[in-house]
Amino acid sequence: MWKYAVLLATLYISTPAQDISRDLPYLSLDIRRAPVGAQTEGGYLLQYELYVTNWYDKRITIQAVDILAADDLVKTIEGETLKQRFAPNSDQTAVVGPLQTSTIFLSGIANDVPPTIDHRVHFRVAGEPHDTVVRYRGTPVKKNALRLSPPLRGDSWVAFEGPGGVNHHTAGVLQFEGRNIVPQRFAVDFAQVFNDGEMFHGSPEDVHSYRCYGAEALAASDARVVAIRDDVPDNPGQAKSNALPETLANLGGNRVVLDLGGGTYGTYFHLQPHSVKVRVGDRVRTGDVLALVGNSMSPSPHLHFQLSDGPVAMVSEGVPYVFDSFTRGGKVVNDQLPLDGWTMMFSTARH
Repeated sequence: MWKYAVLLATLYISTPAQDISRDLPYLSLDIRRAPVGAQTEGGYLLQYELYVTNWYDKRITIQAVDILAADDLVKTIEGETLKQRFAPNSDQTAVVGPLQTSTIFLSGIANDVPPTIDHRVHFRVAGEPHDTVVRYRGTPVKKNALRLSPPLRGDSWVAFEGPGGVNHHTAGVLQFEGRNIVPQRFAVDFAQVFNDGEMFHGSPEDVHSYRCYGAEALAASDARVVAIRDDVPDNPGQAKSNALPETLANLGGNRVVLDLGGGTYGTYFHLQPHSVKVRVGDRVRTGDVLALVGNSMSPSPHLHFQLSDGPVAMVSEGVPYVFDSFTRGGKVVNDQLPLDGWTMMFSTARH
């Protein structure tokens, strides 16, 4: 026993002394879903959430967030840009009260994907003259987005509320079974516009006025159908309320859910009632018609498309993907994730 005590004492003496002359920062950082880089224009989109919890008995103000790769500063988020990284229509801001948590929604395009990234948060404790810095190390990063065909065909499809922005999809944190999840992290609302850029011609209350209404929703991959719903009435255009209560079972309205394999599922929401052409258990091939774009449980006609790591989209984590080919700005684009606001032409052929 004595020789082990000597060994421990020697190890203790030989270890560099840690500076404990000051209080450790009472701020904890957490990234609960490591980012997966999806190829897009300019590189790889990294989109994820940083949870900041204040353990002080005073409020703190987040001043800046640094993102680092191998100790090299990649990006600093501060000022107005930082203000825009909190969920819209929420009470979360850079000012975090005692024992409170704020969520910062981070997204950016990297030339390549490093194996890990670090984060530094600069913050000011109320009443203190200087900032304090806390570092969160070693968040793993991957790039393994699933390659799909577009779920629609035709020109002038606009990606609304899509990846790369802070919107009700990308910033939609939900609590389910004790976890914070972001089901729609990479979801897109696809709506088609006319040559003048308008989504409808005629009465905005008439769903038939919208160009995308009745468009064919296509299988984005060879897959198996695992869930459908076909009985939810369409809302009128610009609806202020839904035809059915907003329960978990009704959210998204009529739908088709595909098992894409590998624990990934593709979900198509807001389909026309009685337009679903497949049944649970069917095997579909890329380009097969699944249903028609409608307006069930939606304020205006569009196709909501997302990938998830579970068959029930709204209680699963959102998963990134790329489309194998589409045209944007007159140029053919291969293997990219469409970003918020892009206008595209899809020429998916039935296989």
